[in-house]
Amino acid sequence: MQDTASNTSKSSQMFKLLLTTAIAVIFLWLAFAGVDFSAILGHSQEVGTAPILFVGISVLVGTFLRSYRWTLLLSPLRVETENPIGQFNAFYAVLMGYAVNIVLPRGGEVVRLLSISKTERLPWAGVLATMLIDRMLDIAALAILLGITLYLLPSQTITALPGLANAGIVLIVAAIAGLCLLPHSGRIAQKGLALAFVQRYVSSSVGDNLSELAQQFDQGSGALRNVARFPLIALLSAMIWFTYWLNFYLMVVAFGLQDKITAIKCLIIFTIGSVGSLIPTPGSIGSIHYLVKIAAIETAKLSAEKALSFATISHLFIFIIFPSLLAAVVFLYKRMSYRK
Repeated sequence: MQDTASNTSKSSQMFKLLLTTAIAVIFLWLAFAGVDFSAILGHSQEVGTAPILFVGISVLVGTFLRSYRWTLLLSPLRVETENPIGQFNAFYAVLMGYAVNIVLPRGGEVVRLLSISKTERLPWAGVLATMLIDRMLDIAALAILLGITLYLLPSQTITALPGLANAGIVLIVAAIAGLCLLPHSGRIAQKGLALAFVQRYVSSSVGDNLSELAQQFDQGSGALRNVARFPLIALLSAMIWFTYWLNFYLMVVAFGLQDKITAIKCLIIFTIGSVGSLIPTPGSIGSIHYLVKIAAIETAKLSAEKALSFATISHLFIFIIFPSLLAAVVFLYKRMSYRK
């Protein structure tokens, strides 16, 4: 039975990997079809070195801020002792997750979960709830940025599609409402499951499992109900996304495109490109290339080759090289520390 289950799991993982790889290939084809590859290579050779080094610093700072926010979300799980969640362990887990996601989409979440659960001796169910909340905070932040972006689109686009500005306002309001409800969503779910008409249609076993999940989610969202910590979590979320935008703007400087891509236009390109990170492809390959290309062409009137060169080099350093280097350095440091 165990061998059968193991083979089924491996087959499922292989299918997911093949599916996500196929999605990446489709987006890469959409991005690179009909372009001059020699022109793309030529534009790539124009990149300045100094701004890219600052991208590495920005990636490091953003990763630290994300891991620090996660320690705040994890803190309610540490009820049996006053020892805080280890910052280095959280930083290590986040980086390992980034590294694995480059090869196996969403696989990094499993590595991140197992790493912090082991090093900090936390219940994996509670950790999983904090990771879900962490993800929801990011989705809400992206929704707010998308709402702002729809409002900041070029005037000709707004004129052609007047509903976009209103859609942007709806997105912002919905995201803020979701953030207000998020700290209490576990308790709301528990009360909903206790309703008589819900129990009538849900079996007791399923109801018990859902109730347990709601309870775990409520425990995981405890930090959001802390009056002192919630503003800090909100500030950290804003700072995290600022570093993400800064990564893109530093790449704009590296390409010498400041005259064509202003800070506002960079925000639009960055936000539209960030939607690609929600699409499960290895290392966000393909989806970001295509969306950044389209956004750069529409907002900054870049040629397809220039836009693709910007998208490719930006993705390479922001999503692949610097996270991999940081993960390797921290991994080696941890291994050396254990040997001492």
